[in-house]
Amino acid sequence: MPTLEEQISMAGLTYGRRHDITYRTGLVIQVLGAALLAILYPLENPFYTIGIMLFEVGVLLSAIYLLVWMSMVKKFILGSVLLGIALQVAGQFVPEQHAGLVIISGIGLVCAGAGGMVGKEAYCFGYREGWLLMLLGFPVMVLANLIGKENHILNSVGFSAVFLLLLSLTGKKLKQPLLSKCSTNVCGTPPAAKA
Repeated sequence: MPTLEEQISMAGLTYGRRHDITYRTGLVIQVLGAALLAILYPLENPFYTIGIMLFEVGVLLSAIYLLVWMSMVKKFILGSVLLGIALQVAGQFVPEQHAGLVIISGIGLVCAGAGGMVGKEAYCFGYREGWLLMLLGFPVMVLANLIGKENHILNSVGFSAVFLLLLSLTGKKLKQPLLSKCSTNVCGTPPAAKA
């Protein structure tokens, strides 16, 4: 069985240790952003939005350096993140009565991209935290804020849960050797490079 580096080479991709380190750096930045959000939001500190922005910078960085064999998956994840960020910027220029919905929708798309990445970690490495974040954490937080009025207690508990799950997943990822192969053996091998 070829190593991951050999599989990457056979697939005609460029992805080395520095790419994996940058991907993991994005995960760490996500955790720092989620920590700020989990701490500042319950205190009703207006600077909790810095946590959201930091989280999104980490998601974007990880999305750019995500390694998946199916290019459609990466395009979906990166596209969701970029579209989500664009929507949040656009939310600053729409009428005030619609701005909140547009901005939260943008955050939701970024969370969809983040959910795709943690789902990939769950699928390839069996991380339960990834499944919980992908299937419950991110969707529940986004839907609760899109559908209903902002609930301070629900958001405080939810942001803390997302932070703890993301912290645990990132800790496991950082303990992994660089360029680790899919441990659940579900990923298979990449398609061969086109000549």
